[in-house]
Amino acid sequence: MQMKRPLIFMQNPNALKSWLTACGSDAKILYDLETLDQRFSPSNVILLVQLSDKATQIDILQLCQQQFDVLIFSDKPSTSEGIQLFKKGIKGYLNTHATASRIQQALATINSGSIWLGSTIMQAMIGQVGQSSIKNNEWKKLLTQRENQVTEQVLNKKSNQEIASLLGITERTVKSHLHNIFKKLQVSDRLALALKIHNW
Repeated sequence: MQMKRPLIFMQNPNALKSWLTACGSDAKILYDLETLDQRFSPSNVILLVQLSDKATQIDILQLCQQQFDVLIFSDKPSTSEGIQLFKKGIKGYLNTHATASRIQQALATINSGSIWLGSTIMQAMIGQVGQSSIKNNEWKKLLTQRENQVTEQVLNKKSNQEIASLLGITERTVKSHLHNIFKKLQVSDRLALALKIHNW
């Protein structure tokens, strides 16, 4: 798979060194977000954008609508801000002062076609999905009784350790059940599981 070229748009020169180190020599610094779709193909680049008065959530929404992969950096990241941005279509969310290795991990994840989000935001998103009503329970027929119990706890935002304690099983057994659940329902992670169940 060809790696997409990183394009950096930021207002904080102090963070630029980490960003450039993480992105390597192929990175290009952007000075504006105007007409990006006319200058670059969304299939060839990843946009690293610092959220600011010059890159608002409205600008981010427009970039996502143009099919760009957008990795957002925030000076004061929060779960609520992250969720709002993921709903707009971003592919990743990090602190402006993230280490170069963390930025590289995020870029690799996005290049592989996945999204990069912290566990706190993932749990919050699962919780929001879990609050909506499930239209039918067809998915339950595909799982064993224990797998259904594990799935219910995932939808209740429980960690593997909490699920193990609640069900009186080991954490390793919980992981085994999750592996089987993901395989049977053809999903890759907890968030995808919650989304699939609620859109079944």
